Amino acid sequence: MTTPLLKERPASGQLPAPADQPASGHRAAPKRRSIIPYLLLLPALLAMLLFVYGPALLSFIGSFFVIPLSKGPWKFAGLDNYKSVLSDPLIQQAAWNTLVYSVATIIPSMVLGLLLALLMERLGRRSWLAKTALILPMTANMVAMAVVFKWIFALQGGLANQTLAMVGFAPVNWLGEAETSLASVILVGLWRATSLCTLLFMAGLTTIPGSIHEATAVEGIRGFAKLRTVILPMLKPTVVFVSVLSITGAAQVFEIVNVMTKGGPLGSSETIMTATQRVGFEYFRVGEASAMSFTLIAILLAVGIIGRRRTPKEES
Repeated sequence: MTTPLLKERPASGQLPAPADQPASGHRAAPKRRSIIPYLLLLPALLAMLLFVYGPALLSFIGSFFVIPLSKGPWKFAGLDNYKSVLSDPLIQQAAWNTLVYSVATIIPSMVLGLLLALLMERLGRRSWLAKTALILPMTANMVAMAVVFKWIFALQGGLANQTLAMVGFAPVNWLGEAETSLASVILVGLWRATSLCTLLFMAGLTTIPGSIHEATAVEGIRGFAKLRTVILPMLKPTVVFVSVLSITGAAQVFEIVNVMTKGGPLGSSETIMTATQRVGFEYFRVGEASAMSFTLIAILLAVGIIGRRRTPKEES
């Protein structure tokens, strides 16, 4: 009769060696990492270095120099370009207009976007036509849409003035008057931003489990109470993300203003981006234009860092 072989138990505090561990004295050969993924990424990295990071670095360096239009050496100016930008009345007006545009588009677009997203969720599959209409502003070329809105707000023959004439009001020079030019641009920006906010909030609402809705229905929590106590707290990461995205988008508004008003009249609708383009390519103060760009980048980075810190961390 054979005696069964008993496996020898390891000493206390010692773990058995893994089954795939080679015998003592022989280490497993390190795995070779394939270079194919890096080769596939190389064209994109080279393109980014050549067309994104390289020009950005050159522009940052140029913000500290006076760059002559004719051939000649750059003259070091230190922080003079930044001081000149911050003290220029044109830039100050553009900064104020950008702030007004941001406040007038960000908050209303977020509120309207949330309400429309809740409406789409309530309608379910019946909202396919409304969803298609909401996606249209995001897919349409903004320059082409700005041309359409320029015709809508035209003094002669514009759709807005024709509508006003039907109810007995006199035509308004929407884009030619300092009092109405910025408001006209804001309306177009609000139309565009609401579409983006609605889509993002619709995506955020899908992350709320159905059991939460069932529990609130059992507890009798409905309407605004449900929105305030359940939906908004669970949508907090989405709200922060939409806020940061809306701020960066509003601060960089360019196409709408440049096509509809070109910043006029008398700078009443000038924004930071259109002023940067004007200073750099019309006044040929390239160093100051670079300083304006990096001042805006610094502001947007600060907003992004603050938004990142206020975003609730996911529980591990």
